[in-house]
Amino acid sequence: DAFCNFCFRTKNPHPDFDESIVVKKIKFQNKGLFICINCHFDFLDKADGNEDILNKLIAEKYNFINLLKKSNIF
Repeated sequence: DAFCNFCFRTKNPHPDFDESIVVKKIKFQNKGLFICINCHFDFLDKADGNEDILNKLIAEKYNFINLLKKSNIF
């Protein structure tokens, strides 16, 4: 039942593995969100180890996804 709130993956993208993805639960805006290991490391790379930048990247992407959902685009 693993699910990433940022890329919406549910299955491991590697063709040799037929199992769910690895996710980490994070707290954001008083919500429990799940982030897959791929998205997590993408955010970490972009933030270059800076926690404030990491949190801003997560907030921007999450808010953008919500905006697209409300506009029925996504």
